[in-house]
Amino acid sequence: MLATSTSYAQHHAAHKENELTHHGKRVEYDLYIDHIMVNFSGKEKKGLAINEGIPGPVLHFNEGDTAIIRVHNKLNEETSIHWHGLLLPNEQDGVPYLTTAPIKAKTTHTFTFPLIQSGTYWYHSHTMLQEQSGLYGSIVIKRPDEPPMKDYVL
Repeated sequence: MLATSTSYAQHHAAHKENELTHHGKRVEYDLYIDHIMVNFSGKEKKGLAINEGIPGPVLHFNEGDTAIIRVHNKLNEETSIHWHGLLLPNEQDGVPYLTTAPIKAKTTHTFTFPLIQSGTYWYHSHTMLQEQSGLYGSIVIKRPDEPPMKDYVL
């Protein structure tokens, strides 16, 4: 079986000329991770939220932008955010103890990476069962020439 994949470095090298001619903007987000009480089944439970919501906010970008995302961990435990499906520098990937240090309790970590692709993706925690407790959200990256349209996140 032959499996192929494109790494960030391979994609970056192949698109270097395009990056020199298209400069996106810096798009910044602040994500605050904290506990929240939720009631999905008639009984209140403690969940985890990003910016007081489950799911977390949709992060909008254009291909060519630079993402600057500050993750503020308001929990009394470590957390993480993984940018699922994005081609980015390995140290920005967000998998704790593998590619990125965990975000310790009561600290802030800033992720900075170029967006070299378009499409819909998602972000989520890779720490304990935090994703299942509410730490996830969507990412929308549009092509620079894409006409405006309404986005729906289900």
